[in-house]
Amino acid sequence: MTRKVSGMQCGLILFISAISLKFLVFPSLFSKYAFRDVYFSILMGIILDFIFSLIVVKIIIKHPHLTFKQLLTKTMGKTVATIIMFLLFAYFFIKGVVIIKETHNYFNETLFEHINWLMFIIPLFVLMAYLMIKDFRAIGRSLQFFCVLIFFALLFTILMPISEIDFSNLLPIFENGVGGVFKAFFYSAFAFGDYFVLFLLMGKVDVKPNTSKTIISYLIVADIIVFAFYVAFACIFGNLGLNHSQAISELLMYTSTRTSTGTLNWFNIMIWLLILFFEIGLVLSCSSQLVTEMFNFKTRYYSMMIIIVLLIGAVLYLYLSLIKAINIITSFPFVVYVIALQVLLPIICWLLSKTIKSKSYINTIKDIVKANVKYQLTNILGTVTNKKFYTQKQTNLLTHKNKKQNCNNKKRQGAKCLTD
Repeated sequence: MTRKVSGMQCGLILFISAISLKFLVFPSLFSKYAFRDVYFSILMGIILDFIFSLIVVKIIIKHPHLTFKQLLTKTMGKTVATIIMFLLFAYFFIKGVVIIKETHNYFNETLFEHINWLMFIIPLFVLMAYLMIKDFRAIGRSLQFFCVLIFFALLFTILMPISEIDFSNLLPIFENGVGGVFKAFFYSAFAFGDYFVLFLLMGKVDVKPNTSKTIISYLIVADIIVFAFYVAFACIFGNLGLNHSQAISELLMYTSTRTSTGTLNWFNIMIWLLILFFEIGLVLSCSSQLVTEMFNFKTRYYSMMIIIVLLIGAVLYLYLSLIKAINIITSFPFVVYVIALQVLLPIICWLLSKTIKSKSYINTIKDIVKANVKYQLTNILGTVTNKKFYTQKQTNLLTHKNKKQNCNNKKRQGAKCLTD
């Protein structure tokens, strides 16, 4: 039985997904087209992601026992469900490859003058293999443990260079035209789609009265932090943001605060490495789950080995070249695929969820017979007794059936029924 994810854990998983890809290379990509107006492009993506996140959260709350695969299979058939899951798998897998390359660059340019890519890949793949065989609850509990450090590291990133921020760099607005803002949003669409992780959490969230508020509150905090970061980025670098591909580390260089050991960004560097590891583990764990469900594997070890082989192939093809990876994810056909997936998938799932009539699938006495749970109890003498346990709804239906049968028996005997 899959262990349920709490509302807080689900919110933290969505939080990590919302900040992935947005703090390292993508600020410079946004600046390539939007220049100093990068924060308008990111705001457009944040708003759309927030709307689609609300839709997916509503589906999770309305159908707490319905998984993503069940939703697609019950309404569209197994073949169409497999195709959609494969498209989503490709999205998560490519996202994992890009974050791996970003992490390699972060090591190379922030921590070491040069790092052998084999010495980087081997321990990273071992860690990712371990995370891929774990469920989302394990990742959520780990994020709960580090959430305070992660939150302060993000605040540190934004607040430390505040003395160097020049808001006059934000003006004039749309100096290079509005078209650049939309162009940046279009070609950097891969940075969005944060809510996709919620599809993999369908049927795995322990839904309670405040679950939706908890999940959305974490998303709001993440969106505010991301938007504030891009405003700070534009204030410091202005139209020259394209030249700063390691945005989060270069932003902290623009601070006059010093200690006896140099700049005060070592705390941020250590926590950001942890964040990057969680981001890679999360997207690859989503990929692993999709492979498991597509091929109906009984264990995630098989899907983990498949993804590791595919990652090795991707690494050999790209040779950890960030330029190659960026050229792929900003190519026109790939961008069209990403935007179509980001817009159509939540809408399709929302429409499909409307065809599911009930939150519970135990609607008749016949369903109860199929759905009851059997347990074997062994007493101290070794005697085994079979017991059946029912949910509260099952019990109510059975009680109603018994009352109706008793009432019919009394009517046959000429007595009046109390319900008459």
